[in-house]
Amino acid sequence: MSAIIVVDAFWGDSGKGKIAAHLALRHQAAFCARAGTGTNAGHSIFFADRQPIRTRQLPCGFLHPDTQIRVGSGVAVDPEIFRAELDTLDPGYQLRDRTRVDFRCPLILPEYRQREADDPHLRDLVGSVGSGTGVARAEFILRRATQAGQDPALADYTADVARELNQACAAGQCVVVEGSQGTQLSLALSRDYPCCTSDNCTTAALADDVGLNWQHIREVVLVVKALPSRVGTGPLPLQLETAEEDARGIAEYGVNTGRRRRKAAGISWPLLEEAVMLNGPTQIALTFCDHLDPAVTDARTKADLTPPVRQLIDELEDRCQLPVTLCDCGKYFEDLVALN
Repeated sequence: MSAIIVVDAFWGDSGKGKIAAHLALRHQAAFCARAGTGTNAGHSIFFADRQPIRTRQLPCGFLHPDTQIRVGSGVAVDPEIFRAELDTLDPGYQLRDRTRVDFRCPLILPEYRQREADDPHLRDLVGSVGSGTGVARAEFILRRATQAGQDPALADYTADVARELNQACAAGQCVVVEGSQGTQLSLALSRDYPCCTSDNCTTAALADDVGLNWQHIREVVLVVKALPSRVGTGPLPLQLETAEEDARGIAEYGVNTGRRRRKAAGISWPLLEEAVMLNGPTQIALTFCDHLDPAVTDARTKADLTPPVRQLIDELEDRCQLPVTLCDCGKYFEDLVALN
């Protein structure tokens, strides 16, 4: 085994954490590593029989007890959020002994959050969530950032993550890289600048965030949300009216801020074609199918998939020339249908 990278086709909020957690558990991954910009994107997983998982700093792929959890050197780390997530999740998942951040990660300081909150350009035009991630990355680029290895509070939680992941892949072990946000929010690739994030969110960028040698990449899972959504500013093709979202019971709210997500009536095929071109996926995970067709809710087998969902799967495979290998059919982690 080598690395599996989980990347979002559109604007995020597609269930990447759920997909990454499934893959890490299924393959008994040696490592699950968080890539992306910082703490400005939240991941959540719901279960039928236990408390949900919600993270902003850590990846979600820790359901297998032997999987080591890592944060790559390109990801900004907020020590307060890091410690809070460990405090919350350690009792159920024993994460303290298997969680590390790269010693080179730039730190998000409290004043960075305030600087973003006070900046009308970021707050009003860009629609920043005010996590301090953008300022931390700017300070990192200017070579003024404090790094994780310099923080005494993180002394027991740092490692050379790039070396660990490459060595694991070279030894034939599985590494899952959990991306954040989405391709269309990429800093240097979005057509919607400045309504984007502070780095690229593509396969190559995610591999770079964790220091992964490209030769170790075995699979790229492109997560495609059946009804894409977008938080904050910037255009959303095929956008639904909020009244229709409410009438259909498909309204969504952000994990971090509680802001309402704008939702589309369907997939923008030109943007999906672009996402395939930029990311080089080997397979597709189709998510939020229950928002496309409520009748598929809680499906657990391929035979349970409804005609509208089967039709979308067929169209995706035909247009993208890629297999749809996972189908997400409900709120819970258990509502994932493996198609391969």
